[in-house]
Amino acid sequence: ICFDKDGVRGAAVFAEMALRLYADGSTVVGQLNALADRYGHFVQRNGYFFCYEPAVMAKIFGKLRADAKYAESVGEFKVRAVRDLTTGFDSSQPDNKAILPVSSSSHMITYYFENGAVCTLRGSGTEPKLKFYIEHVDADAATARATLDKLADQIIEQLLEPTQNNLKAQS
Repeated sequence: ICFDKDGVRGAAVFAEMALRLYADGSTVVGQLNALADRYGHFVQRNGYFFCYEPAVMAKIFGKLRADAKYAESVGEFKVRAVRDLTTGFDSSQPDNKAILPVSSSSHMITYYFENGAVCTLRGSGTEPKLKFYIEHVDADAATARATLDKLADQIIEQLLEPTQNNLKAQS
């Protein structure tokens, strides 16, 4: 294993796959479409806000956890489960304890929605950023994108509250 060459190795494997698909009369795009037809269209919206004040970051995440009373919905989207790797809480586990490693020195909360969408909010460990990763899958690509965009907008406005918290959007 050579850890600093993963991208080079990944590119070589990708090229090998593309050649094989081409030899079989297909393409990479054709293979992606076949996978989407079988498993659904996966879409994501990832980004961050600059949050220069650690106290503001702590306030945002404190409000999200509100004495272990996490949001039950975000707009019209119902939350199925919440995992908080700062406190060790995971409502999807029978004992409400996270299986993944917990770190009280960094903020990270993941919301699982009834429609299958997932959102992780976390503070960067190296930069003054509050990051978000939101993903969704649907059999229809347009529906997947529209649902994701609506959910992401509601997560940003209702959970992160960028205007109230003076968060600066990425440029």
